[in-house]
Amino acid sequence: MKISILIPTFNNLSYLKFFLNSLKKNSLLDHEVIIHVNDGSDGTLDFVKKNNLKFTYSKENIGLCTSMNQAYKISTSNLILYAHDDM
Repeated sequence: MKISILIPTFNNLSYLKFFLNSLKKNSLLDHEVIIHVNDGSDGTLDFVKKNNLKFTYSKENIGLCTSMNQAYKISTSNLILYAHDDM
């Protein structure tokens, strides 16, 4: 069983890295991580590209709901988990 974890982020690279490291360290489940990058001018966009992470992108902050809808469109699982990078 695969789970899709949708993570919106808005110039929050340090928290995103912490979240992803924690997920990798503590999760035993098969999952896909999909990040929606709002703006990304803090290096987030470069980080997700460099690390070959699955993502969607908007040049400006399009808000939480629209971000999640964008990320959902590329998910491949019937199980969705919303997880914000700084919660």
